[in-house]
Amino acid sequence: MRRALVPALALALVPLASLPAPAVAGPATPGVVTPTSGPAAFSFEVPEAMTAVLLEIRRVGSSAVVASTDLGDLAAGTTSATWDARTTSGTAVADGSYVATLRASDAATPLADESTVRVNLVAPKSAAAPAFSATSVFPWNDGYRDAITLTGVTPTTETPASAAVQVLNASGAVVWSAVGRTARWTGRSSVGAIVPAGTYRVRSRYVDADGLVGYSAPRAVTVSAKRLVTRKVTERISPKAFLYRPYVGRCGKIVKPARKGKAWKKSISVSSNHRCKSKPSRSGTEARFSVGMRGAYDYSAITFKAVGAGHTKARKNAAVGFGITSDWSDISRVRRLKPAYGTRTVFSASGRSLQRFVDSDGFITFGIATFEGGRYDVKWLRVTATYRTLVDPTARGARVAGGPASQARR
Repeated sequence: MRRALVPALALALVPLASLPAPAVAGPATPGVVTPTSGPAAFSFEVPEAMTAVLLEIRRVGSSAVVASTDLGDLAAGTTSATWDARTTSGTAVADGSYVATLRASDAATPLADESTVRVNLVAPKSAAAPAFSATSVFPWNDGYRDAITLTGVTPTTETPASAAVQVLNASGAVVWSAVGRTARWTGRSSVGAIVPAGTYRVRSRYVDADGLVGYSAPRAVTVSAKRLVTRKVTERISPKAFLYRPYVGRCGKIVKPARKGKAWKKSISVSSNHRCKSKPSRSGTEARFSVGMRGAYDYSAITFKAVGAGHTKARKNAAVGFGITSDWSDISRVRRLKPAYGTRTVFSASGRSLQRFVDSDGFITFGIATFEGGRYDVKWLRVTATYRTLVDPTARGARVAGGPASQARR
């Protein structure tokens, strides 16, 4: 039985002994193929001559051949081959790690060990654009949107080694950048100078571990030439035009005009009735006026005055002026209006106390009230306001101070 096994074993070993010794693969140069690196070069130490040799490229973890090059017959010694990171049909392969090996065209197994190379042709990028806290910035250090927050987007192709937010001008030049995903931009260049007013583009810039640079989609942002300037105006306004939400008791009325004649054409009369004096809630009448300054950002002082007098036919001329808080929950200190013809202060406030009377639309409401048979005729209203408003000093005909500004609430 032993004599039968020995010849069989000897016969089985004959084909193995006839196989050529495997070639030894060296490291790929470069180890990473990028758009600027050129093709990868592979070297192999071939111990003996080989015929009809193929260079085959496979993705790591896959048995499928993505590229194959016919090297022909190889003599013993060192041989080399290159691969341009493309498939046999000429299309670029996907990013990832690949192995190269040699194989005789008529052999089923490789004739060399593997040489690994990484392919990185696609830079990090994103089709999305950065987000802004506002789409315009006013870089004048006056407290009005002096800066905006720019938030970059994460690339969809890969995780970058570093990221930055960039601002580009109309020519495509980078005027400002900041490392990181989120940054605060003040409308200035990288050297601290205010950039010219106009439209700019914001994008995220990415750099991956191999130095490939990519970008997100851009988004437009505006740098405005407008800035806050202080205005002080004094205007005469019509009581009739600025009347807003009057209160009329059961025995009162608002008379338009207060008196006949051209001089009193736009006047009103705030009239109560003495027959209701025992019931004040029925006798009182309030003329409320709401005034705003066009383009006002904030106010520092305002005064409303009434030009008028108590009506001569009224038995009493009990009249007062007051301001109404923005939520209509309170009034200012009440001022008694003398019945003699003249200019009387109805409401005045400044500084922080004034802010209680400015509503979200920038209007201030004040009023004149009469009661117990009083009647007060208002010929004109005068408003003096100091406030800040946005102005573009470079615009033709820009007004920095003065000029009509008041508007009635509708």
